[in-house]
Amino acid sequence: MKLVIAAIVAFGLSGMARADVKVGDHFVELDAKTAKGKNFHLKDMAGKWVLFTIGASWCLPCKKELPAWDKVAPKFTGKVLFVAVNINDKVDEGTEFIDSLKLKHVFPVFMPQEHSTAIKSYDPDHMPSTFIVDPTGVVRVVQYGYDKGDEDKLAAKLADLTKP
Repeated sequence: MKLVIAAIVAFGLSGMARADVKVGDHFVELDAKTAKGKNFHLKDMAGKWVLFTIGASWCLPCKKELPAWDKVAPKFTGKVLFVAVNINDKVDEGTEFIDSLKLKHVFPVFMPQEHSTAIKSYDPDHMPSTFIVDPTGVVRVVQYGYDKGDEDKLAAKLADLTKP
């Protein structure tokens, strides 16, 4: 019986220890790299709005979401940076996936899940996981999953948030 209680307590505490990033939290730095192998840091985006979405090549909704964001992004040129964070463990698979989508307005970065410490903070139970971060680094919107039309709803929120 003591073993069962210890297991329940351990499971409960591990659930409490999860550090899911929520609306109102300061972002957790990504440990991502660009396609050219340079480090990509959200802190370098200070003063700018950033929409980033976490996904992978095996994520069917991601294959629909990223092209949708690519169509929305030009409406926010100069206001918002759109970033696709690919978490494939094999970067070449992630690169192939991103390249196949022919994105023109969404900047790809790579953060292999196997080696990432940041992914634990974002804990994307559902992919894609989309976050909008304001110029001060505060997470203003969190969206899990993707259904057709979500980009219009989030674009409307983003337009409202970025009003002068």
